[in-house]
Amino acid sequence: MYEINNLTFRYMLSDRNSLEQVSLKIKKGKITLIAGPSGSGKTTLLRHLKKELLPKGKRSGKVLYDGQEIEQLKDLQSVKEVGYLFQNPSAQMVMDTVWHEIAFGLENLGMPYEQMKRTVAEIVNYFDLQKIYHEDTDKLSGGQKQLVNLAAVMAMHPKVLILDEPTAQLDPAARKDFLVMLQKLHKEFGLTIILTSHNLEDVMEMSDECVILDDGKVIEQGNPKEVARHLQKIHHPLEQSLPQILRLEEKFQIELTFSMEEAREQIRKKEYQLIKKTHFERKTVLSISHLYAGYEKGKDVLSNLSVEVKEGEIFAAVGANGSGKSTLLSCMVKQMKFDGKLKCKKKIVYMPQDPTLLFVKDQLFEDLLEMGKEKEVKIDKLLEMADLMREKNSHPYDLSGGQQQMAALIKVLLADSEILLLDEPTKGMDREHSRKFGELLRKLTDQGKTIFIVSHDLEFCAEYADRVGMMFDGKIEGIDEPSKFFAQNYFYTTECAKITRDFEKVIVLPQEVVNVC
Repeated sequence: MYEINNLTFRYMLSDRNSLEQVSLKIKKGKITLIAGPSGSGKTTLLRHLKKELLPKGKRSGKVLYDGQEIEQLKDLQSVKEVGYLFQNPSAQMVMDTVWHEIAFGLENLGMPYEQMKRTVAEIVNYFDLQKIYHEDTDKLSGGQKQLVNLAAVMAMHPKVLILDEPTAQLDPAARKDFLVMLQKLHKEFGLTIILTSHNLEDVMEMSDECVILDDGKVIEQGNPKEVARHLQKIHHPLEQSLPQILRLEEKFQIELTFSMEEAREQIRKKEYQLIKKTHFERKTVLSISHLYAGYEKGKDVLSNLSVEVKEGEIFAAVGANGSGKSTLLSCMVKQMKFDGKLKCKKKIVYMPQDPTLLFVKDQLFEDLLEMGKEKEVKIDKLLEMADLMREKNSHPYDLSGGQQQMAALIKVLLADSEILLLDEPTKGMDREHSRKFGELLRKLTDQGKTIFIVSHDLEFCAEYADRVGMMFDGKIEGIDEPSKFFAQNYFYTTECAKITRDFEKVIVLPQEVVNVC
């Protein structure tokens, strides 16, 4: 389907190559996973597979689609045969209602009206979108938006489906549903599917081929299980991004398998201990009592919500898309009206879910200097810590999703506030970068800063939060320390906890296991 020969590419303002001598073949009718650390060139590579999205810069080498150079494809052929889904569901939507979003591509193809109606009807029924067919797109949850985007692409009957971090902004339940739909499309229509992901849970198991990019180069490709085994053998940083089941199996020195049942039975025979965290009493620095808020009269998103956030802690709120997590942050910084009491005497800074909203300059370093010329030395230290020193002269929009998140956090830190509110801070990060991110947050709390995050990244919350609560019915429920919160949950929990949920000692994370025998 695709043949890539010695592809090298450099963005216009960059002083280094984003892709370096990339050569690989993508087979027709297969699911190919492209994985790699943040900034490894995954999105850049995907954009080379779609004529309309070819990035601007210096390029050498060839990309062939069905034996034809990608630049030579006719516009109509590229539009119809190659579907593309972006990381941000909202960024792809161009129309105001669901039905119009699905019909938009067909209208651009000049499809006759009656045929278009029939196609839309078929797609809506196949994707089970009847209940939201007339809804405004801006009122949909992240999972619903991405499903509508997928439906709109599939309405064109593509031969290839390219997906750039398609589940990065979805909650765990919506993520599972989306991946099940992808597998269904692949099985029923023989689609060629090419996707990138930092979170390799589930996607590695469903893939036929796995390609590992690192620093713009292909360092490994082949069967997913063999690739995983090699990453573990060489202790590559991406090892931490492997599915928890594989990391748990390595910890217990048992045979690699994607089967939870097989892993469960092998681990059950082992003896092990768990590391326990120490928790301290802290004073309250932010208190919310009986808070009500919503976007429409009579429809509260937050209803009688009360919570206390302690000084020097990382508090994590998890929950489904649309449960009110981002709304709560907006209330905390008084960006929207609410009823109830909010007490806080500390300075608060807010990092939005879309990090690009914070960037105002064409160069990252210049953008960060907006926070104060006297902070140049501090900026350099933070860039070094975040592995962004090589990108300091790049345009913020040319950074990968994970790099943008780190850059946005640096800008937030330069505000020198006591309380940090972070909306989906690890979105788009590989495990190694999210680990560095988490360690940085820990250092900040050691200095007395308080951090409140909302996140779909359950593994990150389990490892770095001091307390976790679930957003449900407009409130935060079940607040507890992570080891208890995730061990007691049956569905909304880590993969390790699912494997060991009926054990006497439930394992929440692979790294908390010690003394295996």
